[in-house]
Amino acid sequence: MDRARRGVKPTATASVVPHQAQATSGPAPIVSGDTVEGRRVLGFTCTASSAPTSADDQLLLAGDEYADPPPRRSTDPADQPSLVRTGHRPDQQLRSARTHRPDDLDPGLTDRFRALLHGPRTPPFTAALIERLAASGHRTWLSGGAPRDLLSGAAPGEIKDLDLTGTAPAGAYTETTRQVLDLDGTSAEHPQRFCPDTLVCTVLDPVARTGGPSLDYRGLGLGLDGASVPATGTDLLQDSRQRDLTVNTLLYDPAHNLIVDPSGQALDDLSDADGRRRMVPVTTSADPLVCAEVLLRGLKFLLRWQGRDLDDGPLRAWARALPPDLPTRLDRRGEQTWDRLRGLRAQCVPDPWAPVVRETVRDFGTVATEILTRCDEDGS
Repeated sequence: MDRARRGVKPTATASVVPHQAQATSGPAPIVSGDTVEGRRVLGFTCTASSAPTSADDQLLLAGDEYADPPPRRSTDPADQPSLVRTGHRPDQQLRSARTHRPDDLDPGLTDRFRALLHGPRTPPFTAALIERLAASGHRTWLSGGAPRDLLSGAAPGEIKDLDLTGTAPAGAYTETTRQVLDLDGTSAEHPQRFCPDTLVCTVLDPVARTGGPSLDYRGLGLGLDGASVPATGTDLLQDSRQRDLTVNTLLYDPAHNLIVDPSGQALDDLSDADGRRRMVPVTTSADPLVCAEVLLRGLKFLLRWQGRDLDDGPLRAWARALPPDLPTRLDRRGEQTWDRLRGLRAQCVPDPWAPVVRETVRDFGTVATEILTRCDEDGS
């Protein structure tokens, strides 16, 4: 990456999504920070347990996040006569120094993103889906490993799965996906999954079902500690603050061909002045489940990136500073919380008894050791 050219104000660049649709003439979607019934809009939840539609999306206002269940409120602006547009659209939330033309960071990067989005391992309907979401006023970004790894020099063919995030609530996204699949004769058999606990929407490979490339979507995160329901929003900064590591907050906007660094720190941590990747936890949450999940994900990436030149000091320092009563606080959440952590541990650390894992965890302190041990013992 060309560190010297960061912060250059990007000019309009060609979309890598062909014929990007413009928003319809109807009312723009409600966003976080708008006002309804005199209260601030936080974001959205979804009441469906499977196959959600936009009718299952519910508006969350300030104070609703702790109600069980929250009041039912439509996300359709036409159903909210008291709506006041006080929120900021994603384009208004970031200074230009936090958006970058891909080729300014690494010549040829735009072509690699285009090859990824239109490549053989990417579901063929992806570009049409992003386009259709834009037509309804929603923004969509590539998130997770794809922007991080392409910026680090990976070839498009090395990206296994695509993660998307955006402003569309889960029901609206799933409904739009079904419409696109119905119109795409080659993709009509792609099975869809929805997780009501996380609001993750997944489209699987039609042949392998579980082993082929998948497309995962979750709306921009809110990071509401202690909320009674999962929720998403439209705020890029809030989303970046509830992720695990700064290097995983990077986004790619295919409609405007821009790299987005909401925290303003991710690009520097991806490759510091000495060429090392800095592992810096970004979450400020004190929620015990969030802390345990960030710990397990941090271990996953530390083990995955062992061959790289890493600065893992910030991650280790964060882990050692975890409160000693963290496992007890997790116990108070009940066995369901530990079941969730066991599942995540199986994904992040498949062999917890491997010598390299045990040595790494010891350096993370006693709380990390106890959490990993509890996940393994209780799940056996």
